[in-house]
Amino acid sequence: MIPMLIWFIAIVLVALLACLAIKFLALRIVLALILTLPILISIAFCVLRRSPVTESTSVVFFNKTSVISERGEAHGAVHENTIAAFRQAKANGADTIKMDVRMTKDGMLIILHPDSVITDNATYVVSETHWIQMSLLNVYGGSNGTILTFDEAVSWCEANKMNMIWHLPEFCGDLLTYLRNKIMQDNLYGKVAVTTYNLLAAGRMRCTDSQLLIGMIWKSTEYSISDGTAVGSMYTSWYFSMMDTFTYWSIRSLLLPKFLGVDFLATSVDDADRALIVESAASSIKTFIYDIKTIEERNYFARQMGLPNLVNDLVALGTSSSSSSSGNSSNSSRKSN
Repeated sequence: MIPMLIWFIAIVLVALLACLAIKFLALRIVLALILTLPILISIAFCVLRRSPVTESTSVVFFNKTSVISERGEAHGAVHENTIAAFRQAKANGADTIKMDVRMTKDGMLIILHPDSVITDNATYVVSETHWIQMSLLNVYGGSNGTILTFDEAVSWCEANKMNMIWHLPEFCGDLLTYLRNKIMQDNLYGKVAVTTYNLLAAGRMRCTDSQLLIGMIWKSTEYSISDGTAVGSMYTSWYFSMMDTFTYWSIRSLLLPKFLGVDFLATSVDDADRALIVESAASSIKTFIYDIKTIEERNYFARQMGLPNLVNDLVALGTSSSSSSSGNSSNSSRKSN
């Protein structure tokens, strides 16, 4: 309701400017600028837009990516984003590990989902804390409670022939530079993709490296709903609703993905439909599905649609017993295409 009201007000204002412009020269100039804005935006889109990766590394990565474990399999005493969790994920049929990459104050890269660690005595924000302090924290409890470093995670994945998706929860120029250099030095182009919610991060990565595989994660209620609760007050909720409206329109129209030149969209199962999948594929953009909650959903998207799934609990969704058949179905679907 509020977004429609805002659009109505904008149209009325333009109409008033048009009426007043008959008398005032300055308003005629302003109105001309407003009317030419869509043309200027279209020209900028065509000139500045980027393209997805077309090298063979893209085919290599996507052909070997069908079951993606979200931060590893955390069961019992095993915690997410740890080597033990990665090991369980591989045992249960995952071929790719998605991990959250953060940078400490002194430039150390670590694997951690939250942006801070809360203890009995203090709260340690990752970006404001030195690694020597973070390394002493018993984050998960028990004898293996220390935080996993980025290099340890990458070394394990390489040794176990697992593809990787490095997720960037926030924009950090130094972190982006380090990841790009890591991929170049170790020649990980066919083994690694980078995902982010942040548009600036995606745009910068694509501008600096045309061979790097980049994915955009999105959800239609990303800004307005958090943990099932509306974000903002009765006075500010309209802003978050407008942000979701803009994001939904720009993603579903594929304007934003095409402009940034992303290689795949990681889409919530609630927002995934055949039209989006087909239209994205026609633009050389793959579709990954996350937030899958039932075996039926997984079977539909993995087997019938042949799409990679980002899964939080491989055991609950029966991935360990059906991963091979799903992978074969996915591969045959790709070959037929």
